[in-house]
Amino acid sequence: MNSLKNHFLISVPHLKDPFFEKSVVYLCEHDKKGAMGLIINKAIKKNNITLKDTSSDIEFNKYLEENYLHIGGPVLTDKILFLHTNNDISKSVPISDEVSISGNIELLSSIQKSKDVKSKLFLGHAGWGSGQLEREIENGDWLIQKSSTSIIFEQEIDNIWVITTNSLGIEIGDISNTSGYS
Repeated sequence: MNSLKNHFLISVPHLKDPFFEKSVVYLCEHDKKGAMGLIINKAIKKNNITLKDTSSDIEFNKYLEENYLHIGGPVLTDKILFLHTNNDISKSVPISDEVSISGNIELLSSIQKSKDVKSKLFLGHAGWGSGQLEREIENGDWLIQKSSTSIIFEQEIDNIWVITTNSLGIEIGDISNTSGYS
């Protein structure tokens, strides 16, 4: 399978895992060793989270006043990561020509100062071991779609799952709630 880096994984209705039910995952990495992504359409509703004992807690708390903190996935749920549009922010890792990822909370200050940078902040991430994601796709747990920065950064999170399935020409109600072979 070719790399799915910079693609969306869209969960199908029969996927009932509490983290992944009705989820859209943006894949940040995918190779023969495994895959890593961030759930872009689930957020922690109460933004009463603060960082303690860091030099960046003021920037972090200010960011949370204006933005959701997203649930990135079930792996390393105490680690903060963020996606942002590429606008010459150093210390970030490019995923595509348009999107980068970082775990450096110090960069929030630069992002907040720039009106042109769009961003999303996450706790944790989704991860798959070698061949695991490919098996889940083969099992029919995920639909695959090329990513879109407008969906990542501009859509309301409650609409992302329906928008991505509809953009594939799929009426989500037409997908069976069971998987298997006929």
